[in-house]
Parts: sequence; C-alpha cells; structure tokens
Amino acid sequence: MGSSAKKLLLAALSILVITSSAYAGEWFESITIKGDLRHRFEWIGQEKWYNDGGTWITGDSLATPRYRNRLRGRLEVKATPEDNLEIGMRLVTGGDDPVSTNQTFDGAFTSKGFMLDRAYFNWKIVNGLWLEGGKYGPAWETVSGVFWDGDLAVEGASLGWDGEFGSVSPFVNANYLWVDEISGSPDDLMLLLGQGGGNFSFGGLSIMVAANYFTYTNIQGHGVLYGGDFFGNSSVEPIEDSTPVIDPVTLDTTGWDYVYGDAEYEFGYDVIQPSLKVGFKIGEFPISLYADLVANINSEVTEENMGYMFGLKLGKVSKPGSFELGFDYGALQEDCTNATFVDSDFAGGGTDGNGMKFSAAVGITKKLTAGVTVFANGLNPNNSDHAAAKYYRFQGDLAMKF
Repeated sequence: MGSSAKKLLLAALSILVITSSAYAGEWFESITIKGDLRHRFEWIGQEKWYNDGGTWITGDSLATPRYRNRLRGRLEVKATPEDNLEIGMRLVTGGDDPVSTNQTFDGAFTSKGFMLDRAYFNWKIVNGLWLEGGKYGPAWETVSGVFWDGDLAVEGASLGWDGEFGSVSPFVNANYLWVDEISGSPDDLMLLLGQGGGNFSFGGLSIMVAANYFTYTNIQGHGVLYGGDFFGNSSVEPIEDSTPVIDPVTLDTTGWDYVYGDAEYEFGYDVIQPSLKVGFKIGEFPISLYADLVANINSEVTEENMGYMFGLKLGKVSKPGSFELGFDYGALQEDCTNATFVDSDFAGGGTDGNGMKFSAAVGITKKLTAGVTVFANGLNPNNSDHAAAKYYRFQGDLAMKF
C-alpha cells in the first residue's frame, strides 16, 4: 500500500472514531453487520426417458453425472433508527436467479459479482400492526421450504398484524407483490397473497397453523418468468397466423399451415395452502413435525393440481457438538403452483416431481457447521407411458457465519 493510500485510510479511520465518540448514543449505534459463507460440493445424477418410435426407453446418464463446487456468500446490514423502524440491505453471491444465491466455480478464475438481494423497511406501526416494503424475504409463515424457495426475496409491500393473548398468538398478513411490470399496459403480473393463522403453546407443545390463498394476476397467456423455462408448468404455443394449403389441381383446401408464437402459461394459478407445524422436546432434545399442502383451484385446471410435503426434524445445531437430522417426503404435481419460485434443489427444481430428502448437520465450533443433504426423487412421475425418471442429488456443505 502506497503512503498516500495509507494516509487516506488513517484519515478515514480517524474521522470514524471521532464521529462515533461525538455521537455516542445516536441511532447509528444500532447498526449491525452480519454475514455467512458456505462452500458446497455437489453431485447430480439422473436418467431420462425417450420416445423411440413409439417405444419409451430410458437413457441412463448416471454414469456421467455432474460434479461441481459452489460458493454462497451473504452480507447484511441492519439499522433501527427508531425503536419501531428497521431498515436493512443484503448483498449475495450468484446471478439474478430468484431462487438461488449459489456461485458455481467456473469461468477461468474470473471475478464474481454481488447482487442486491434485499433492501427493505419494517415499520411496527402500533399494537402488533406492521408494514414491510421493498425487496425482502416472504413475510408470510412457511414450514417446509419446498413451495417457496429459501433464497426467494419478493418485491412489493406487506401489511400484517401479530397478536398475543397468553398461549395464543394469532397473525394475519396481506401481500401485494410485483412479479412483472409491463410498461404501457394495465396487465401487470402481480402475486397477491393473504394468510391467517396462529401459534399455540400448551405446556411443552407448540403448534403453528396457517392457511394461505394466493393468485397470480394475468399469468395465463404470459411468457416465461425467468430462465427461459416453465420448470414443469403446462405451457402452450398460441397460433398467431394460419394459411390454407390449396390442392393445385382441385383448388380445394386440404389443410392449414400455422405460425406459432412463443410459449406461454396455459393456466392460471389460484392456490390454497394450509400448513401445520408441531414442536416439542424430549428433555432438551427438540423435535418438530410439519405438513404443507397446496391445491390450485383455478377452474381450468382439472388434474395435476395438487402438492404436498411432510417432514420431520430432530435436534438443532446450536453449539459445538450439537446436531440436527431432517427427513422430508412429498410430491409436486405439474400445475399445483407456479414452478418458478419453488425449491430449486428438490427434483431438480420446479414442479412435476416427487420423492425424499435427507439432511444432517453438526456444529463443529460456535460459528462453523458441517452438513450433508441427499435428494432421491422422481421426475415426471405421473406420466402414464413410463415410470418416473430417477433423480439423485448429494450436497456436502461447510458453513460459517459472523
């Protein structure tokens, strides 16, 4: 470091120290900085079915699986300028994928970027009433993490109320979220979600019950939302033009040639989602059970419109030597919900998959955790012509935080 750079750094530090001393007790003392880093080794293997002249055969690609190493880094700053107001921002690794903050090691050692993952406020207005806005994690209660990916950060505003009456704590929230703003058109694609539920405590037993209803406005006939893929949802290619095929001898119309447009969502998504979570302890050992269901009640969707996930979690990583184990089993039919925002790991991401997930983690130090996760899934499980294609995924993680 050159002498001029050193002088500049020393000057900045001196100003920071003097300013902090002069304004001791001011709101900026509430600023907190935290972050985490995760290094992941991942192995993915799957098979696919092919239609060979009307006969379905499996092309087994498990012999040439995918191996990769990935990094996730997150840095968050929070401030409480007033007792009832929180402001936060978070930067993350990865690209602009709405359901992943992983950065794959690739690109000949090129520098990797940070993205704005969250920038939000949370205002506790009065008596449990709150308002949150900006770009932030889902403001509604979730239990399984499969129908809303854990990396998802929505954009818009949420208004809610949390009550507390002894052992009963009810909650409600309404969420007004922008998915796709279309300039010059009133047909913006919005996610509108309402939730009601409550937390109940009875001795050593805790119960959370919630029910969501959400709808995507103007999504039927809309193109892909991200990544050039519908991720398992039904799509169609609309006919944009047609010309008759004329027999040159008889001049009769013998058929039509069609010009198709870009693929678009075939159905709408009007979804109900009941959730249940039960927790208790055996001694000091925590155990939780949960169930998460979705059903697309859009009138045009008459099949492949259900999804479910059941899970069990044993223990919790809280100190060196502590551990946790998890098991989940579920299925997501093709149009049970919009597939863009579901868990990006289960069955390769998206809908039209089923199967199991196993996870285990152990605390090595106070700030360092090691874990493994294994997915054993089926793809396209409800195809009447063949069995589900096998999908396997192994993740080994080393995570640390500060």
